[in-house]
Amino acid sequence: MRARLGGLLAVVALVAAACGGSNGGSGDSGGSGTPVDVGTPLPANVKSKGRLAVGVKCDYPPFGYIDEGGKNAGFEIAIARKFASYAFGKESAVQLTCVTGANRVPFLTTNRIDLILATMNYTPERAQTIDFTTPYFSSGVKLLVPKDSPVASFADLAGKQVVTTNGSTASIWLSQCMKDVKQVPFGQTSEALTALKHDRGAAFAQDDTLLVDLAAKNTDLKVVGDSKAPSPWGMGVRKGDKAMLTWVDAALAKMQGEDFLWTEFQRAVKDKEVQAQFQQFLPRPGNALKYPTGSTIKC
Repeated sequence: MRARLGGLLAVVALVAAACGGSNGGSGDSGGSGTPVDVGTPLPANVKSKGRLAVGVKCDYPPFGYIDEGGKNAGFEIAIARKFASYAFGKESAVQLTCVTGANRVPFLTTNRIDLILATMNYTPERAQTIDFTTPYFSSGVKLLVPKDSPVASFADLAGKQVVTTNGSTASIWLSQCMKDVKQVPFGQTSEALTALKHDRGAAFAQDDTLLVDLAAKNTDLKVVGDSKAPSPWGMGVRKGDKAMLTWVDAALAKMQGEDFLWTEFQRAVKDKEVQAQFQQFLPRPGNALKYPTGSTIKC
């Protein structure tokens, strides 16, 4: 276990160096060099730059993280590179910038990135500031606890300290629905995991997809609780940027038709049982996701 945690902390060092900065593609072109027509033109401002700037998670396996070789990897990274392949004919025509739950929207609104692709749940509140693309995944909030913990549900957290990450749906839900819980917030997943292991909270509340991966890699931990605040994930573009929104939605529709999202999810998540749990939460031919009406934060 110490070896696994040491490996994670080594990755964290790489993330710390990259966060707020940018990291390019994989190094080779990864494509024919010929853009792919998705049915609508690439926005002129993106086309003129010759690359797509995307804000991604760098500490959130299996969706976006820095691998042992120091490169961006994960399900969402594969999507970002597919966008670049459609836009410019090569996967390397993408600038990947590490973002967190707290800074991803400011990075977008200040033009540091063109697109947020960073495990972002749709909420009506966020939709007032940015425009959401069609959804590409769905998840809910659960709890990560030590294997010998008596905590089995959210009700068991009353009056306790709970580890969270800044700006996460889990943090928002706890703030609104369990006001007697004292949150211990962190900027990075790795920091939150270390805090849980050092008994700084009774549980780590986060998206179930991330927690399943962490539990698989840390056998002294387990995932518990009913799913809270279930909501599809969307990508974010600047408010009113219709050209960008239309292009991304068209590219996503093409990926759905090709079953690209499911293929890449299976590559990112090797565990067959986990694949089976989340298969229905990806857009596939004949299976579209929709955003809920009204607030997604229901107590």
